[in-house]
Amino acid sequence: MSKFLYFFIFIVPLAIVAFYPMNIIVISDGENSYEFNLGEDGINITIFYIHSVERSPVYEVLHVNKTGIYAVEMRWKDFGAGLPEDFQYIENGFYVKKINIYLGKSLSYWFIPINQAQITINGETIFNPEKDTLITFKVENTTLIKAV
Repeated sequence: MSKFLYFFIFIVPLAIVAFYPMNIIVISDGENSYEFNLGEDGINITIFYIHSVERSPVYEVLHVNKTGIYAVEMRWKDFGAGLPEDFQYIENGFYVKKINIYLGKSLSYWFIPINQAQITINGETIFNPEKDTLITFKVENTTLIKAV
């Protein structure tokens, strides 16, 4: 097989696949970082924490796709400092509000130990900060080779 034919049969397709563009979300606490492929449908991230003032549980659900980060749902058990007063229904003792708010392509949350925060993707906890921690979320464009 000639080098020219080898180049077009093996190298060119490999290069096309390696440099195929893809969208990821990078979630970091400054020490550890996780990357998730967003695919066509995106992913959901659940952020659970104990509200610093009201001391009640709060769940925030983010949907992330190639266009950015969206707040899509909030669940909380109490009213007060910084918690919504309007809700759509009650489920399992939680006030629930479905929303669709574009938050941009990057987002940061500051957690302190009293928050007992947990960040999960597809039911898997990826962060459970035990000290003062800034968690950042960033949608990025990358290539398959960089992601691997």
